[in-house]
Order: sequence, then structure tokens, then C-alpha cells
Amino acid sequence: MCHLILMMPVLGLPVFWLWPMSIAVPVYTVIIVLSVVVYFYTVRAMRRPVQTGSEEMLRSLGEVREARGRIARVRVHGEIWNAESTDRLRKGGRVKILSVDGLTLRVQLLRSIDRPH
Repeated sequence: MCHLILMMPVLGLPVFWLWPMSIAVPVYTVIIVLSVVVYFYTVRAMRRPVQTGSEEMLRSLGEVREARGRIARVRVHGEIWNAESTDRLRKGGRVKILSVDGLTLRVQLLRSIDRPH
């Protein structure tokens, strides 16, 4: 479907075969203008950051709710997730999500130097 939208100017060329130039040129101009508008919004949407899915979770911050050594339950975006870390985690600690493996987050403990202000 997307390819058809991007080909609107090409698909509009038959107006020159169907109508006289006095009608075809204004109609084709409208097609070109609509194409530019669609292209603009398409590019703008493609440049927006990811807002859903596991990709959005990467580099997000969370809070440790329960911890058992390197295994923990972490609150991220209002949800509780299972998490694993190479660092020892403590309740109340802040973590950064490095990756998502199924329903388990790989996290890194934020030290006082890493914490955002």
C-alpha cells in the first residue's frame, strides 16, 4: 500500500491521456501537491523515536522493587518486570535497561555518577 502512495505522481500521469491539457495540468498539479504533503508527513513520522515495544524500553530508567542478588523485580513505565544484572542490586536502586530478552530485562545499576540530574 505504501508503494502505491509513493507512486501517486506516476499513477496520475494518465490524466494527460484522458483530458485536455487545460484540465489535466491543474489536476496533475493537485496530485503533485498531495504527494509532497504525504511525503513530508511520512518522513516526519519515520524520524520520530520509537514509542512502543521492546525497542522503546532500551536505555529507559527503572527502580528496583525486590532484589535477590543479581536477580530483581524492576518497575519501568509503571510495569513490574523480571530483571537480571551483572551488578548486585538493592531495593530502591535505579537501573538502566540494556536489553530485553523475552520477559526479562538485562539491566545495569546506575551509580551516582551515571544518574541524570
